[in-house]
Amino acid sequence: GEQHPDTATIYCNMGLTFHRKGEYDKALQMHKKALEIRLALLGEQHPGTATTYNNMGRIFFSKGEYDK
Repeated sequence: GEQHPDTATIYCNMGLTFHRKGEYDKALQMHKKALEIRLALLGEQHPGTATTYNNMGRIFFSKGEYDK
């Protein structure tokens, strides 16, 4: 289902793929979906949540948006 940790992982993987393709806005959309699920199910302190934040940070870096 939509609210399952595996679904969050799929969104993260899609985000990584879009990032590699240079499609940063699509990548961020995927990671934001993953983040919503992970925060709801796993909480702020879970390593999976931290990974999602890290992935989003890498996208902002790639976009040159260093203040995000």
